Amino acid sequence: MKRRLTHLFLTLLLLAAALPAFGQGKIYTRKMRLADFPTKTTKIVLEGHSFLELALREEIAVHWRISPFEFCDMEEYARIRNSSSYYFLTLAQEEGLAYLILKKGGKPDETDQLKKPFEVVRMPIASVDDPTGRELVFMGAFLDIIQRFTEEAMTSDRVAYGGLESANHIRLRGRTVYFDPDQADEAILRDEPGALITITIAPEEIGPKTVCYKMLIAADTHELLSFERSRYNDPSDGTFTEAEAKRFERRGATVIR
Repeated sequence: MKRRLTHLFLTLLLLAAALPAFGQGKIYTRKMRLADFPTKTTKIVLEGHSFLELALREEIAVHWRISPFEFCDMEEYARIRNSSSYYFLTLAQEEGLAYLILKKGGKPDETDQLKKPFEVVRMPIASVDDPTGRELVFMGAFLDIIQRFTEEAMTSDRVAYGGLESANHIRLRGRTVYFDPDQADEAILRDEPGALITITIAPEEIGPKTVCYKMLIAADTHELLSFERSRYNDPSDGTFTEAEAKRFERRGATVIR
């Protein structure tokens, strides 16, 4: 039912975008609003010298490939954030989790939709109060996931509106899924072909709005194969379970627990 409602919403949105807008600016879909991304400079916003920021600076230089980029500090960001000439990649915190957020700059009250700000994608990367260190190992993969999503969103409104959940097309036959964190990290560091890495992002404290994330990421290509967001009511919500291991095995994977 949820999938059919999402499909109906997108259909209605696309139909609305095709109609003339009387008394207002033209309506553009997300895909259309992203069309200028490759020609715009992406500003990488860094405000200090935390381990996350140091890792981000280093991995951006290695992995960022889909647009021109420049580093900037918070002072410059505050000055140019309302300019639609830039996209911004920022580190943000919300409900105990750290995110990498790619967004377009602009003025919220701008009448031209192509110049309005909007969030392109939000990538969870770490617990704020209980980091594991894996976020440093995975930083390059996180950046590749953001870039792959953005490229696909520029050609597909299904992806652009569906978010990272649109990556849920688990192809497991003949692959090895690593549940053990140490073995998983070794696999991603050596770009092991056919290996899928499990990673969970969960806050330390449980609250009324806390959520957690589970992901499957290809060790060699950094393709995101599964992305699940759920309420975080108990520490068990932020772990891959034996039931999930057996489901992966039924799909033809070898699971290393």
